[in-house]
Amino acid sequence: MTYTPILSVVEQAAMEGLKAAGRDVLKRARELSPTLTGDSDKSGFVATDDLTVQVGFTSIVSMLQHERTEWQHPDGGQAKFLETAADEVDVESVIADAVRSRLGG
Repeated sequence: MTYTPILSVVEQAAMEGLKAAGRDVLKRARELSPTLTGDSDKSGFVATDDLTVQVGFTSIVSMLQHERTEWQHPDGGQAKFLETAADEVDVESVIADAVRSRLGG
């Protein structure tokens, strides 16, 4: 037997908002990340499940660049680019707007 959740209209809208917010965070993180070849940026992903969102990068280079605050980035970018992006994007407002829109408001 397969478990298939039945989401309410509000939960569906919240999931849409989570996906949109995740895409916003990923876009901003790519803008802030150190980029030499672009391969790291291409490894970015957004995943949603059970009213949660995960944004990240699968590239080892991205993971190292994110954590190594002492590294210099002569072509621009910064460490903690994903953390900064998550702090800058107003996730709650994106979700609220999606729910409001779904409810006709």
